[in-house]
Amino acid sequence: MAMGDQATSLLRSPAEKPAVPACVLSVIGSLGCAGFLLDRSGRVLSLNEMARCHIGDGLTLRGDRLIATDRESDARLRQLIEVALTSTESPHANASIGLKRICKRPLLVRILRLEENAKPAPSSATLLMIALDPEIRPEPPRETLQQAFALTATEAKVANGIICGKNLAEIASDLGVKVGTVRAHSKSVFWKTQTRGQVELVGLLTRLAFVTAWIS
Repeated sequence: MAMGDQATSLLRSPAEKPAVPACVLSVIGSLGCAGFLLDRSGRVLSLNEMARCHIGDGLTLRGDRLIATDRESDARLRQLIEVALTSTESPHANASIGLKRICKRPLLVRILRLEENAKPAPSSATLLMIALDPEIRPEPPRETLQQAFALTATEAKVANGIICGKNLAEIASDLGVKVGTVRAHSKSVFWKTQTRGQVELVGLLTRLAFVTAWIS
């Protein structure tokens, strides 16, 4: 079975229903994160659409087990899964790791143990693995930016251009205006959002994007 077919089967198959409701994976996906449910032997029981997109991009499936495409990263992933399965500490105390990718920023992965002091059935979910792709920057709705910070429509577009990692020239090209115009709008955005530069603005708008995704 091809990797894409394996992922599709895990995404849609009703044969093994994990203990954690499928809506958890849906919520994780709405926040822009890939989600995988694993059993106590590390087998993938289910995954969301975002996770399926990462099969072949930093992660792959060998049978029903996740493998990092980078050898060093895969060793760290195996260790992380083993620690999550066997650790006697808090199920929320597991560390995050980065999985290397070619010509892209690493995938940031965290694994949480779902069941503590229990003996789950072989087909029940024991671990939740969350993967965040730093290449994907969620944008808050422009209408939200306009209402929350009194931005104009153009200022909201400039703000979202900044959060997407575009420079002033690229934003100007997208809007069909001069760079000086975008610079003026960006200064207004910083003032209205009470941020002191692109780093603070990106942090603020990223948090806002996650919040709006959660409640939408």
